Amino acid sequence: MRKWNMMLLALLLVTAPAAGLAQDLPELFTQVYESIGEGLNQGAQLAKDAAQRELTLSLETLSARIEEGKSTTLTIRAGNPLPYETKVSFALRLPEHIAADGDTAWEAVLPAAVMDGETGEMTPSETVITRELMLPEGGESAQAQIECEMAMGTRFYRAQTPLQLCVPDVSVSVYADGTTQGRLNPGDAFAYRVEMVNTGDAPKDMALEMTMPETTALKQELPEGFALEGRKVSGMVHVPAAQGETAAKKEITFDATIASDALKGDTDAQRLIAPVVSAGGERISAPRIQVCGPKISARLMTERETLETGEETALSIVVVNSGLAEADVKLSCVLPDGLTLADDLQENDDEEEKVVPAVQDDGQLPGVGEAIPVEEAGAKTVMQRQDRSLILDVHMDAARQTADGVIAHTQIIEIPVRAKIAQGRMTQQMLGAALAWSVNEEQTQLGEAVALSVHPQTVLGLTRADWNGVFWAGVLLLVTVACLYAAMKRDKREEDYCFE
Repeated sequence: MRKWNMMLLALLLVTAPAAGLAQDLPELFTQVYESIGEGLNQGAQLAKDAAQRELTLSLETLSARIEEGKSTTLTIRAGNPLPYETKVSFALRLPEHIAADGDTAWEAVLPAAVMDGETGEMTPSETVITRELMLPEGGESAQAQIECEMAMGTRFYRAQTPLQLCVPDVSVSVYADGTTQGRLNPGDAFAYRVEMVNTGDAPKDMALEMTMPETTALKQELPEGFALEGRKVSGMVHVPAAQGETAAKKEITFDATIASDALKGDTDAQRLIAPVVSAGGERISAPRIQVCGPKISARLMTERETLETGEETALSIVVVNSGLAEADVKLSCVLPDGLTLADDLQENDDEEEKVVPAVQDDGQLPGVGEAIPVEEAGAKTVMQRQDRSLILDVHMDAARQTADGVIAHTQIIEIPVRAKIAQGRMTQQMLGAALAWSVNEEQTQLGEAVALSVHPQTVLGLTRADWNGVFWAGVLLLVTVACLYAAMKRDKREEDYCFE
């Protein structure tokens, strides 16, 4: 009973104010109807506006350029202004040399737009998709376009963004500085110069290796970042990018020296050498250097092989350089006892042989080291005398290389000599003159000796000794005849005395 009383009381409390306001119900209903209609109109207009809106698509990269071997991030933004979820498909089109870390074709569901409860405005949803793009090695610099296509049913949306492909374009050349028409002599210093020219839009770090020829030696001071192991020098070189149309250049120089024994045992006195160069793992052609040395030959010749005492002749020293390098040659001609320089003998050959002078305080013999002019191919040279040796210092030019071959450089040195037989030797005598030479103070080489026959002077084919024998034989014959005549005359006289 109590429960029903409470329910009745509550009903009275509710219905009592409503009864008082019953007269205002039409106005209340009118306001509610107008509000509902206005809301429906606004919702319909918003739905109509949303239906007329298009999906949005945009592309952007972290950087407007990408360098070879590096990567950049591509961001794809898709906006959905519709009040409902939308299913779309994407197709990403990349330049030929660009690689992506994910799929280039995929599907996605774009979230619905969000309505503001106070203003009623629709805020489009945004979907962000990223791809990591990489530019592998081996391409070319170019201005490329990245394109993305988004499809919603039969409607398509496209977006593009430019991307500068920056690829280094490095050419490597090797030069040999310090040579003369590509030739060097043993002991000469020169340099290998590696020139790297980059016409591309990106820098590049290149590994450079050079294996030196066996006949060369690198100086201890190497370019920064390079190390020497055996005959191979290696290091990394940074070649900057070109600046517009101006190419960037980088040079690396390796100072070296030709070994002094580079032509040891080489009979041709020349050798071609070249380093082995690689840059970025590729073989680079290098210039060949012709290492040239002198090739000297010397010969002693005489105009006559038979001489009489006191007669003069000329010894000819023929020096030939058939090598492609000049040289200083020291010649040593040894005159035997019986040959001397023409100016050294007195006019009277009957005098006794000169006595060897005593040694002076300076350890030299009188006359040793005197300058003696000698005819040399129409010019003058100087010859030094040491005891019975004649020392000549001759500079030999290099041979000339022509289209028809090598033309050797030749010098002929004439040495006037006079023959003399030593006192007490009145018979024919065989003499030998020897020649030796050395090139640039290297080991001395011996030449073939020249033999000369020296005999005393003759009159009517007889020498002085022969005429002396004939004279004494005649005297002896005359004395003998005189003695026989005297003896016969005395015998006849004795017979005459006996007869009487």
